[in-house]
Amino acid sequence: MTTPFSDSSSSRDAQAPTRQIDRARLAALTSRAVNAWDIELVEATGSTNTDLLTRWRNAPPVSPTVRLAYRQEAGRGQRGRVWRGAPGDSLMFSIACGLPLALPQLAGLSLATGVAVIEGLQRLPLTAPQALTLKWPNDVLLAGRKLAGILIEATGAEPARSTVVIGIGLNLRNALALDAQLAADQAADHPREPTATRPAALEEILSQVDMTHTLAVLLDQLEQMLTRFAVNGFAAFRPAWEALHGFAGQPVRLVQPGMGDTEGIALGVDDSGCLRLGTAEGVQLITSGQVSLRPRERS
Repeated sequence: MTTPFSDSSSSRDAQAPTRQIDRARLAALTSRAVNAWDIELVEATGSTNTDLLTRWRNAPPVSPTVRLAYRQEAGRGQRGRVWRGAPGDSLMFSIACGLPLALPQLAGLSLATGVAVIEGLQRLPLTAPQALTLKWPNDVLLAGRKLAGILIEATGAEPARSTVVIGIGLNLRNALALDAQLAADQAADHPREPTATRPAALEEILSQVDMTHTLAVLLDQLEQMLTRFAVNGFAAFRPAWEALHGFAGQPVRLVQPGMGDTEGIALGVDDSGCLRLGTAEGVQLITSGQVSLRPRERS
């Protein structure tokens, strides 16, 4: 069930404006293009991605729709895992839009989104912007730990037009508490899987984390990314992604459920966003999907 947004909600500290979205400030901080978007704020919902995908499954919205929830009861990451985030400690939102592209042409969109997230965050007064890197195919890292996750879902009601929903979860504060919760989840639900990347929080490199300002820079950068991607696809973002690749040239292990592990050197990506993995048999192209990429343990 969705709970409408209320500025007078008692569920958040009314004296902490940096922990909630100020609509007037958001409008002042974002571009004219973003101001034309439909922006929805809700206290709680199951999943913002599911909300928008259900609504726009048969036809794309006239203009992009942003849906942000302070709490998601069924927020989802890759491989069906729950996305954890406490109100005020995480920025959790989704964007639904129509793109003049067939579904196969959306390849690499999660990677382009990762580039946009980092470029947006780098517009903030970060103390260590160089600590932000990308992990293929959909994670943003801070000093090697997970700062943000991206989930892309799409439908194609028309041959050359798709409805795309981009879900983003960004940790703002309290990484230690989140780490403890994720460890408990891992032990209960996935005890045999490798330990997930430990979480990081934006407050580690930003002295004053303001939710409104952070959302504003992300939305502006995502608007620019979507406009460019609709024309040029991922190829236009490949150089920027390669420059931000956190595992470039490193030995890695790919873990695919139901298949054996694959080891090799992370060489980068191709113009479709496939991972280029150097192995003893040659370069393999790994498509996006239910794949985990982890540094290989050195002997």
